[in-house]
Amino acid sequence: MVMAGWSTSACSRTSKRLKCQSKKGGRKPPLFFWRTFLTSDRDISTDDLSQVARRRLAWTRFWGQGPLHSLGTSFAGNYADAIGTFWQGEFAACRSHETILDIGCGNGPLAKILIDLYPEEGPGWTGIDLSNPRPTWIAQLAEAAAKRVRFRGGVLAEELPFEASSFDLVVSQFGIEYSDLSRSQPEVMRVLKPTGRLALVVHHAQSLPVYVSRQELRHLEFLSRSDFLESARLMIPYFVLLNDIESRARLKSDPQAIEARRRFDAAQHEIRKRVTGEPIPDLLTDVQIFIQDCFRTAVSVGPPPALDRLSGYRVLLEDSRLRLEDLVRSALDEAGILALQERLKSAKGRGARSSLNALSVNDQVFGWALRVS
Repeated sequence: MVMAGWSTSACSRTSKRLKCQSKKGGRKPPLFFWRTFLTSDRDISTDDLSQVARRRLAWTRFWGQGPLHSLGTSFAGNYADAIGTFWQGEFAACRSHETILDIGCGNGPLAKILIDLYPEEGPGWTGIDLSNPRPTWIAQLAEAAAKRVRFRGGVLAEELPFEASSFDLVVSQFGIEYSDLSRSQPEVMRVLKPTGRLALVVHHAQSLPVYVSRQELRHLEFLSRSDFLESARLMIPYFVLLNDIESRARLKSDPQAIEARRRFDAAQHEIRKRVTGEPIPDLLTDVQIFIQDCFRTAVSVGPPPALDRLSGYRVLLEDSRLRLEDLVRSALDEAGILALQERLKSAKGRGARSSLNALSVNDQVFGWALRVS
């Protein structure tokens, strides 16, 4: 895109590029799982927070933007394929009087699967999360169904606020592994009934979500060193001048404007170079598209709103970094998941049974599925 001679073009979307590669070379494009929901029109606090509080706020802001779950670009609605089938099977075995606890529930995708299976009468569901989820879909439920669903935000998996032997089934979809398992695992067993069972889907260290997260963390590190966002900020005040013919002409001879454009063009050249050849450059292309949109905002309504949007966006990029770091750090390799399986079986007691397998979607590993009963 060109605005009166000011270069602001964006790269083509990654999915289209990979589809082209697939047609030419037989390469199957990866299934992108993560979109960081980086819109910045909401009020954002920049208070000095502890690291734990900062991560809680980052996840709260993420859920507040409406995604049902964190794999929004892999599953258009709720979980499907192997993951959805796994949970449908678990919930189909439930009885209507049973109670379910969901650890790290987010905006409640598992609750929605449960309600879809039992729209009228069925098991009760309680979800806890360190953040404060904002599930908008609850408002669409019939009164009877809504009463069976309860969210409790700001709750640590390591300190569950429930009596012993409260739940028939404890579940978690990409949740419990984010906690300190040495503390949360005993808590889970405490609130589980002696005859209860567990069903967990946790991050697999060799999964596609973890691979994509590592790539996006590399891109965020690049952006933190890059001049792209700062040079874009310096460009924004000049865009209002594009609305006036005389002011537009003066831009061509304004040394500060010329330097701002030179600096931005150089930074944009670097980001384009990085996109070329990257297997998953979506985050970088999203950032370029957002900056173009900020420039359009500056032209249409003035620099202050555009600068506010950019400031908020930078905070949300940091939120994304924190969430991605959480994901990568929490993923379990084979030794880790086997150790968790053994601890849960041992805590369940004599005669405990368990099963463990990797779940795949479109031939890509997505997580570990662990059952203990």
